[in-house]
Amino acid sequence: MKLKYMIPALCICTCTAMPEMLHAQDDSLKKDSTERPFNAMDYVLQKRYIPQGREVNNSQPGKNFSLSVMGGVNKLRGSSSLPAWFNGGIALTKDVSSFNSYRVSLLGGFNDELKQGGIELDHLFNLSDYIGGYKSGAHISLYTVLGIGGYVSKRDGMDAKIAGGVHGGLQARYHLSRNWDWYVEPKLYLYTDGIDGADCPKRYDVGYGVYTGLTYRFTGLPIRMKSEDMGDNMFIEAAIGTQGDFGKPVRNNLPALQPLGPAASLAIGKWFMPLGWRISGFGGFHYTFNSDNFKSEEVYGGGRAEVLVNLNTLISPSVEDPRLEVNLSAGYEFGALAHRSSDYAKKLRTFHGPTGSMQLVYFLSDQIGITGEARYSKSFYTQPFKSGITQDRHMQNVGVMFGVQYRRRKADFDARRGFFQPYNFAYATVGTNFPMRTAGVKMKDIPDMLGQQVSLGVGRQYTPLSAVRGSIEIGRYAYQHGGVYPLSVTADYMLNLTNMIGNYSENRIFDLNAFAGIVYTHHEMEDKNYFGIQGGLQQSFKLNDRWNIFAEEYLRGYNGKITPSARTYTSGEYTFVLGASIGTSYRF
Repeated sequence: MKLKYMIPALCICTCTAMPEMLHAQDDSLKKDSTERPFNAMDYVLQKRYIPQGREVNNSQPGKNFSLSVMGGVNKLRGSSSLPAWFNGGIALTKDVSSFNSYRVSLLGGFNDELKQGGIELDHLFNLSDYIGGYKSGAHISLYTVLGIGGYVSKRDGMDAKIAGGVHGGLQARYHLSRNWDWYVEPKLYLYTDGIDGADCPKRYDVGYGVYTGLTYRFTGLPIRMKSEDMGDNMFIEAAIGTQGDFGKPVRNNLPALQPLGPAASLAIGKWFMPLGWRISGFGGFHYTFNSDNFKSEEVYGGGRAEVLVNLNTLISPSVEDPRLEVNLSAGYEFGALAHRSSDYAKKLRTFHGPTGSMQLVYFLSDQIGITGEARYSKSFYTQPFKSGITQDRHMQNVGVMFGVQYRRRKADFDARRGFFQPYNFAYATVGTNFPMRTAGVKMKDIPDMLGQQVSLGVGRQYTPLSAVRGSIEIGRYAYQHGGVYPLSVTADYMLNLTNMIGNYSENRIFDLNAFAGIVYTHHEMEDKNYFGIQGGLQQSFKLNDRWNIFAEEYLRGYNGKITPSARTYTSGEYTFVLGASIGTSYRF
């Protein structure tokens, strides 16, 4: 194409395209004018969001305050530092937002060389809610802890020192109920000089500690608990098995399993899931090394109080009433031990010590379960000898028990409660008794050592749980070839354990009652008056709407020697009487 034709063609194309280009440029400028300038921080955080936390405002009842009681142990680093010291105190916490709380704590601590007091101010940050969001009904929370403190420390024989410090740590919190929390809190500390009550060349100290405590929330949490009624998850269990003392003196002298002997226990407790409590009575005998006979029996009995942990609901709080449960327990026990040796000055000794167990419970139905439990106890006692020497001893008891448990689970309280109407009752009993003694007791002589008693009484059942009763008793305590004939008056409070656990049912034919009360006894032979206390269990069977038959067992304790043949315990101050009766009662 000739040049004179090309130039006009290019001009025509350019003129045609220019309006479209100008229009596009104008649209682009208009669009850009509505956009914000580029911000690198906005770009980095464009996918970050903060989950919704728990609503916190001062219009809620309790104003989001909580009160804590705690205890723990602290330790300074370094080989020349003090031994660990125990700390305890109270704290007031205020939740100020969904994730932030402030806490002020008053503390006091001590060990064999140091006494300390202090105040701490902490900021608590709800890490679990900040990361994962608040979940209504959740039982576990994790917090960070950062704070400052001021302390006064005084060593024995030295002037008091003032120190400050900063600390940080974590708090794992478990919500036991709407208003109660349990927590564990490990922390690291950086102190100024003087925290140990002495001067330090490096002018600072580093320490660590761990605390645990209970918190009461004045503003409750929306948590659905598994124990809303007094009888919910309350249980009673009976078990039999074997137990033996496997302490070093016994292990060195008896073959592996020879220390084992029969054992039995009866317990009552209650779960709050995952924690609970249990009170047990136990007894039995085992075999031990004896310098006189090489091997002899030791009879023992006592009681224990324990804290329980249910691993099923601790690990998975949403679990309800599993068929197989795994439970741990820890507690303390007290008891008495009777043993024989010609070298012993006293053959009946009291013992005490820590105990723990692991229990499996398999539920055959909603309320009935079978149990298997392995237990370890370390029991301490002192043994005086005729030579005047007193020896500190301890038993290392290991045992296995199998039993049955009755627990009310999945209970519809209103449907199970039934209709109860208070009533009066009268009763009569006949039974036997044994003023306790151990010296010279042989099995063939026990029938001659038993006494007898008869009683008449009246009472009133006020509620499905509570009753009171009083009785007059005429008895005979065996003594030599005759006996003494005491007159006793008793007054008891009775607690219906089956109604407490399973709620009242007018169609139930069996009831288990616990009773405790006071007793007055007039000693005819010595013309003396004795006052004491008694406690025991009653098993009652319903024949019809009016008549019951029952059996009961009791233990009485008196301040003084109730019969000439009874043995005195605890430095000669108290005697005890065991008794058992059968009887019948009539309600009106």
